[in-house]
Amino acid sequence: MRLIVNGDDFGFSPGQNLGIIKAHREGILTSTTALANGEYLAEGLEEASRYPGLGIGVHLTLDLGRPVLSPQAVPSLVDERGCFRKHPEHLKIDLDPDQLLLEWTAQIEKIKSLGVMPTHLDGHHHLHLHRDVMRTTLELAERYDLPIRYLPLYHGEAERRLIKEKRIRILHGLADFYGDSVSEDYFLNFASNHDIQEENLFELMCHPAYVDDIIYTRSSYNIHRVKELVILTSEAVQAALTNQNIQLGNVRDFRVNL
Repeated sequence: MRLIVNGDDFGFSPGQNLGIIKAHREGILTSTTALANGEYLAEGLEEASRYPGLGIGVHLTLDLGRPVLSPQAVPSLVDERGCFRKHPEHLKIDLDPDQLLLEWTAQIEKIKSLGVMPTHLDGHHHLHLHRDVMRTTLELAERYDLPIRYLPLYHGEAERRLIKEKRIRILHGLADFYGDSVSEDYFLNFASNHDIQEENLFELMCHPAYVDDIIYTRSSYNIHRVKELVILTSEAVQAALTNQNIQLGNVRDFRVNL
């Protein structure tokens, strides 16, 4: 079994950057996805450049912070303050798809302009998989020849057929290392708990971080990020994955087999 351990929200805050780098340097984290509009993206990427084994993708966002483009260019995406509107996952998203394509293209190009060749695409709060914007995600995946994080439970047969028809490469995403499920036991029994037929490559979402003022005041998911960091750098966890014959890597390492 092959496993990509991906730290989301890179660039969000100094504590988030430090946690992801530490989890990579001292633990099992192999990949991250960066927020193009992250206030601390540039300094995070400067530190990440010391670790060529860390894969870096794009964490497409539609509901956090401000757009990369001017609010005037994407009015259907923003509120009266020029910040992204919030979009509950289970509700319809009403926006101009052409404006979304422009903004998400700008986010990918912003990451590239900072010297990163992105490994893959995912989305903040998984909004890249929302049925009202998924066609934009697939268009960008096709244009940039990038795989996407995919959570099968999010969609019905029509969406699965669309992915297959467009021949988009997917990473079988795992979002269950989160909240109350954050524990060493998650990894100690990883292989037996994720024995999904015909799947031997998984991408695990995580958020290891040190809690700083930004995370504490702007994210309801805060203390668990520190707990994640402790577990992802645990020697017992690293030994358990080795004993279960789980191969760690990033998208570049496994690309030939996607």
